[in-house]
Amino acid sequence: MQKLLLTLACCVLLSGCGLVALPFRAAGDIIEVVPVVGKPIGAPIHAIGDAID
Repeated sequence: MQKLLLTLACCVLLSGCGLVALPFRAAGDIIEVVPVVGKPIGAPIHAIGDAID
């Protein structure tokens, strides 16, 4: 029973990574809207979100 609870606790903790990456993804999307400079600046911010996941 303890192993099952430990496994479930680990799954819950690891699933929170998407919540940490969300601000980086949202900021990257907002920055990419800016003409000319948006794509080059937004791409590294999206890469940070990918690295967190």
